[in-house]
Amino acid sequence: MTSTGTHTTTYTVADIRKVVDNFAADFSMIAQATGLYSRENVAWVVSDLKIFAEYRYLINVNLILKDGTGQQVRAAVYRVFESAIGWSSERPGNNIWPRMANGSLTVVATFTSAWWNKTLPEKSLFMTTTGLHNSWGPTTEDTSFRGLTPTSGQRYASNGYGWQRTNYG
Repeated sequence: MTSTGTHTTTYTVADIRKVVDNFAADFSMIAQATGLYSRENVAWVVSDLKIFAEYRYLINVNLILKDGTGQQVRAAVYRVFESAIGWSSERPGNNIWPRMANGSLTVVATFTSAWWNKTLPEKSLFMTTTGLHNSWGPTTEDTSFRGLTPTSGQRYASNGYGWQRTNYG
């Protein structure tokens, strides 16, 4: 006997915002611990990421801490899942990152082909009409994190939409 079935996941913009708010708590704590991002800049980045997530343009988000020589010291990668069925949302944490003299904290978002396939005028119109705060373009930042050890982090989810965090240190 053979059986088939389908399973659909429904989530709303409110679910996306709830998940991104958990990321925002992480990012805010990391920014405060490192002293490398102002609250205002954190809010602008989070606002932009919510917009990209709502339009399904996000694949993942990377937070990268570098020391004064440009060496990567820590990172967190948040991978987007649009079928996070059965996930329970965890609490933000593990965010006491070290202060780095002359260090930097970088946010790198990886976008879908739907975003990259837009023409420059289409991207410009999107950025203007949605009120994005930052310009988001290609980067040469290394997100392979060679030399850093990965460990499992939190899962943030709401009604099938989720972000899975992996820590690197």
